[in-house]
Amino acid sequence: MYSIISSEQTTGQLMQIAMDGKESLSEMDRSLLVEILKERGHRELDYGEELTCGSIRLVKRVTGNVSLFFGNK
Repeated sequence: MYSIISSEQTTGQLMQIAMDGKESLSEMDRSLLVEILKERGHRELDYGEELTCGSIRLVKRVTGNVSLFFGNK
C-alpha cells in the first residue's frame, strides 16, 4: 500500500495534507502524519510557539510537550 505521507516532506506540506485530507486519509497515514508532525514540533518550534495551517495547529508548550489540534480554534 502506497502512503502519501513522507518524512521528506516539509512541515508546511504535512500540515496542508492534514488540513485537506483529514477525512480521506487511512488510519495508518493519519497515525504517521501525527507522529511526524509531533516530532517536527519538538525539533522546529521554540517553547510556547505554535504553527497553524487553516484549522490545524501544532503547539509546543512551555513544558516541552507538543500538541496537534484539528478543528476550530
